Amino acid sequence: MPDHSQVLDHSQVRSRLRQRPPMLLLDTVREFTPPGSLVATKAITGGEDCYRDMADGAGIDGFSYPSVLLLESFGQAVSLLWSLAGLGPPDEVPLMVGIRDLVHVAPAVPGDVLEHHVRLNHHSGQAGEFTGETRTADGRTVLTVGSILVVSRSSASLLPAPPAPHPDKDGR
Repeated sequence: MPDHSQVLDHSQVRSRLRQRPPMLLLDTVREFTPPGSLVATKAITGGEDCYRDMADGAGIDGFSYPSVLLLESFGQAVSLLWSLAGLGPPDEVPLMVGIRDLVHVAPAVPGDVLEHHVRLNHHSGQAGEFTGETRTADGRTVLTVGSILVVSRSSASLLPAPPAPHPDKDGR
């Protein structure tokens, strides 16, 4: 059986995602098996923005990686699988529209290297369903995801609207 694994370094990850620091939350893709599985990594460091205002002397429990950032990082791994597997036209962007059976199993802290294991369950047209889990490099499960629903939309439709006119000093 041929080996379909593929590795993306950080520059290649960055070229495939729209996010930029501080919201670019993946480092590498260490495994990709077409058409439907991927392992992406994220190293958590104490220098991340989410820890900027931590009080001196805070115990390690205070450094639990925020769950919303953990989910965003997992979602970026889903987006990379969408891209690498060619699930949508290149001018379209995958958008996460639904999540089911999301369980935060254990905290992740600075020093942990996360591995997002993402699998494609189903794809049809502009929609796909994914599942997976996040583990630390030493095998501790941090997050399980029963289902993430993704749809794609054209990049042009996601451009920001023009700014609203500013009222003059009299409020008109």
